[in-house]
Amino acid sequence: MLKEFPSLRQHESGYRRLFFDDYFDLYVWFDKKGGIISGFQLVYDKVDNPHSLTWMVDEGYMHNKIDEGEKQGMGMKMTPILIPDGLFDSVSVAARLELTISSVDEDIRSLVLDRIHNFDNDKLRRTF
Repeated sequence: MLKEFPSLRQHESGYRRLFFDDYFDLYVWFDKKGGIISGFQLVYDKVDNPHSLTWMVDEGYMHNKIDEGEKQGMGMKMTPILIPDGLFDSVSVAARLELTISSVDEDIRSLVLDRIHNFDNDKLRRTF
């Protein structure tokens, strides 16, 4: 089950919530607290092969691999970055997410699952 991170630091513009488990992180952005959802980022396969699907109301979809910033022989970890990375397997990710998202508010759950089910790799935004 996804759990909500209770004390997420907020920024001046908008409002955000974070839900997580061992496999997923789901960030949801709102125009204001209690307002309209403006986007989300679903991080999946966090441990073995982390990727993210981001959807923004004004910008559409982006799919990225997360480069964790680990460099061989450097002895330190760099800042993780997003790298454009191929096709998104919406069917598999949606099926796994459906097993864990029931604890999330209905409006968030519906929007996220709808966007994933209606995802089209041919309409993927290729750059930031």
